[in-house]
Amino acid sequence: MKPVALLVSLGCVLGAGQVQAVEDLSVVLHGVSIHSNCEEGKGRKHKTCDLENFNPGGAIDWGFYNSPDWGRLSLRAGAYDDSYNETAYYGGAVYMKTWDIYQGVQLGGGVQAGYLNGSGINGFAAMPMLVLGYDHLSLEVGYAPKVSWAAGHRHVAVTTFALRWAF
Repeated sequence: MKPVALLVSLGCVLGAGQVQAVEDLSVVLHGVSIHSNCEEGKGRKHKTCDLENFNPGGAIDWGFYNSPDWGRLSLRAGAYDDSYNETAYYGGAVYMKTWDIYQGVQLGGGVQAGYLNGSGINGFAAMPMLVLGYDHLSLEVGYAPKVSWAAGHRHVAVTTFALRWAF
């Protein structure tokens, strides 16, 4: 992990523990991504589009609205090592709706949208996601399909995996 992303991620985690007034605060830990639907690369990563699949980082997520009927709205900001081995920064809003499916296990979906500076994009980005959670821990699986009209210079489909811990 690059020093800047490490410091931002560490600051997010440590800062989250210091905030007492916020009712719905979470820490997000980024981890890996899978790239697909791309032209075959060259070299040792020829089956992964020549992009980095290990993308550590972190974020703070502040939920400011939560309703069993309508879902959860939050603001999120963070940083991670992107697929080009550079530090990416983002900030935006997240909408998520989950349903209890079995004794504390939740399943749902949502979308994250906002500003992204990294991953080949410098501007607006949005990504739908599936959510699988239990108690305070959730796995968020995001998917961005390969589209030619998206910002950035390389167009591939990407599936991301992150863990969110709600305090």
